Amino acid sequence: MAFRALTVAIAIAHLGGTAAYGTSWLAAREITPAELRPSYDFVIVGGGQSGLVIANRLTEDPTKTVLVVEYGVVDRDPAQLQPNSSTNYRPSYLYNITSVVMPTFGNRSSIVFAAATAGGGSTVNGMMLDRAAPLDYDAWALFSRSDWSFSGLLPYFQKSTQLTPPTAKLAKEFNVTYDLKAYGKKSPVQLSYASYQWPGAKIQYKAMLEAGVKSNKEQGFGAYGLVWFPSALDPVTVTRSYAVNRYYDPVSSRSNLHLLTYSRVNEIFFDKRNHAAGVTIQPRDTTTILNIKARKEVVLTAGALHTPQILQRSGVGPSALLKAANVPVVVDLPGVGSNFQDHSVVGAGHTFATDVVPNPSSLVNNQTFIAWADELWAANRTGPRSIGVGMVGAWLPLRNLAPTDYKEIAAGLKAQDPAAYLPSTYTPEQVQGFKLQRDTIIASYLSDKAGQIELLFGGSSSYPLSLEHPLSRGTVTLNTSHIYSEPIVDFRTFSNPIDPLVLAKAIQFVRRWSATPSYQTLTPTESAPGAALQTDDELIAYIRTSSGATTAHNCCTAALSPRSLGGVVDADLLVHGVTGLSIGDASVMPMVPGTHTCATVYAIAEKAADLIKARHHLQSRSE
Repeated sequence: MAFRALTVAIAIAHLGGTAAYGTSWLAAREITPAELRPSYDFVIVGGGQSGLVIANRLTEDPTKTVLVVEYGVVDRDPAQLQPNSSTNYRPSYLYNITSVVMPTFGNRSSIVFAAATAGGGSTVNGMMLDRAAPLDYDAWALFSRSDWSFSGLLPYFQKSTQLTPPTAKLAKEFNVTYDLKAYGKKSPVQLSYASYQWPGAKIQYKAMLEAGVKSNKEQGFGAYGLVWFPSALDPVTVTRSYAVNRYYDPVSSRSNLHLLTYSRVNEIFFDKRNHAAGVTIQPRDTTTILNIKARKEVVLTAGALHTPQILQRSGVGPSALLKAANVPVVVDLPGVGSNFQDHSVVGAGHTFATDVVPNPSSLVNNQTFIAWADELWAANRTGPRSIGVGMVGAWLPLRNLAPTDYKEIAAGLKAQDPAAYLPSTYTPEQVQGFKLQRDTIIASYLSDKAGQIELLFGGSSSYPLSLEHPLSRGTVTLNTSHIYSEPIVDFRTFSNPIDPLVLAKAIQFVRRWSATPSYQTLTPTESAPGAALQTDDELIAYIRTSSGATTAHNCCTAALSPRSLGGVVDADLLVHGVTGLSIGDASVMPMVPGTHTCATVYAIAEKAADLIKARHHLQSRSE
């Protein structure tokens, strides 16, 4: 390929050292372009959640140099560390991307959540650090090898996260259960439970049991049924525990680690043997192009949207797309940017005539309660202000959602033509890959050990119902007329008609839940979607026009699978068809797990680091 790249020396001369950048911009940077070396042993593309994990682990070998290139900056705003930061995505931390209009989504488009800041999703997310059911990860092993099963990933969940139990009083009052064996003992990311829970959560928890949902002691070992789950909340400081302060800050002084922020990686460049030789970098707000070599490996951790986009810009992807964009083809790899998945979500809710007090609305409209909560928070960082999005919910098997017809739904899925609802660009190999995915979802439909819907509560009167195992498959592709603009994102939400049907069954479950004796003590009246909508067809029509396409869990666009099944990376996370290039982020998930994805991304990144260290024989050091 031809690259519009200058050497580092020429580029720095063109920039005039650091004078081209304002001082406020420099204050947010870890190194400047002037401090770049011509080459590094490893170049990590993306300083998000997984990129910082991998950088930490690779620089344990003091003889190896690592460059991390991040599009955003390291933001030190104290507000982003507070628990309430989990309830609001700040636009300044996000890319500005909107999906295409989707006919199966009520002819609507959707916002596309993607973090544009160091630490990635761990900096901006809801701080919910739960895992999926073991069945979800065991399905991944069908696309690779056994060490990608739950038992193979468990050591990496433990390596990355450490749990501090709740107080005995809180655990007894709210029946908070846990098992410390699911977590590590000296792990970076600190997990805990908020010191305060809303009284209504006890009523809703009991109502779940009355509705036939079984409780599970520890979601880290069995994330299905009724569970408590921890938050990424440091129990000492009661602040966000995330990739920046737990993986990057402790090692930022290492001389073999460079973090270049506010810069975009345009392409990966390859030598004549299709070996990834380095990357081209463009500092933002400049026209300068820098060419940095990777002596050992380029590691892509740019996220489920930009990892496939960078691959496509570099000539690795579907050949028809690349030719349309006038990008020379290095490897025809149709799976790059396909298999896009996320958890769609629809809301259900009630008004309560006899709600318990206090409740979540008390923190908005009860001035006496607000003053008490603020006093507690200021005194010792306890009380209602310590609550983020939530820590209790149900991951509902299909049998709970549709007790009389769950087998019929599974049979209907099995009877589908696997290619019928897939993108028209899918190759026969990709169709075969989806067929295997479909078969694993059918098995989960028939199992009581996999939740198909996530229903979070915690004292609120409204509930997000998230579809945990979607069948619809979207795409992330280059804008062929302007390859450096943001990618074209098509969730293709509800393109498979079984997806909205499962959500319709979830709404019907909420109605049965609200009819239980315990729930009836709140005297609920349905506010959403409304009691007038009763049949599956009526609910599906509502869902198509009133739901969300995303819960910021986008993934799976560079899937861990063989090429014969449309995959992009092998079991060692190396990209098919080239050498010296691996991927270590949410892109590699073959199927979206039934969980918030943050904890899983930490595990993937820790495993990716071990795979890289093993193949390059890296040392470790203790500090």
